[in-house]
Amino acid sequence: MKNNRIFLRASLFLLLVSLLLCACQGTKAADPPHTDFFENVSFLGDSITAHMESRAGISPSRLWVTRERYLNLDSRITYARILAPDTGEEETIACVAARLKPPFLVITLGVDYGVYYYRNDLSLFEKYYEKLLDAITEASPETTLLLQSVFPVTAASKSITNEMIDNANASIRAIAERRALHYLDTQSVLRDENGYLRAEFCSSADGIHLSEQGYRAVLSYIGNFAAERGWRA
Repeated sequence: MKNNRIFLRASLFLLLVSLLLCACQGTKAADPPHTDFFENVSFLGDSITAHMESRAGISPSRLWVTRERYLNLDSRITYARILAPDTGEEETIACVAARLKPPFLVITLGVDYGVYYYRNDLSLFEKYYEKLLDAITEASPETTLLLQSVFPVTAASKSITNEMIDNANASIRAIAERRALHYLDTQSVLRDENGYLRAEFCSSADGIHLSEQGYRAVLSYIGNFAAERGWRA
C-alpha cells in the first residue's frame, strides 16, 4: 500500500513536470508568425507608399512606385510606368508583376486623381481600379492581392474629405468581395474619435501623409492580418 502511494506521488510529480515544460515551451519567445510574410510582400501605390522607405523602413526593392511618386487612378492606369525594383527601369505595373511575381501585393490607391475626382461617380473609380486588378492578375495569377483602404485625412485637408474616403473605401471593399480578394481596413486604426486622421499619425500640412508612427500602426495592422491567416510565405 505504501509502495502504491509512493508510485502515485511519483507519477503526479512527473505529470506536473511535464505540464510545466509544455507551458514553458508554449511561452518561449519566437519569431512573429508574419515575419516571412513581410519578407515576401510588395507595396504598390503613390507617394504614401513611396514614403514607406524613409518612414517605415521598407526596402525599396519591395516598393512599386513611379519616379514622380504620383499614380493616378484613371483610364491610363495600366499604361502607368513604375520603377521596376529589380532593374530601376520604368515599366508598366503588369510587366513588373509578370517578371517578379510577388507572393503578396498590397495595393493602396485613390489619393492621386481618385477619391476627389470620382466623388460623384464612383462607378468610374471602380472601373479603373478593376482594370488594374485585371492586368495584374493576368500577369501574375499566383500573386495574392490585398486591397488596402484609402487612409483618412485631418481637418486640414482642403479638397479630400473623409466622407469621400469612406465612399471610396466602400467601393474598394465591394471590389474585394466581388473578386474574393482581401480588404485591409487599415483606416480603422488611423482615425481619432471624430473620424479624422490622428494628429500624431500625420506628417504634412495637407493633412494626408503619414508620420513614422502612422506607418507603424499600418504595418502592425497588416502584420496581424497576415498572422491571423497563417501567412508565412
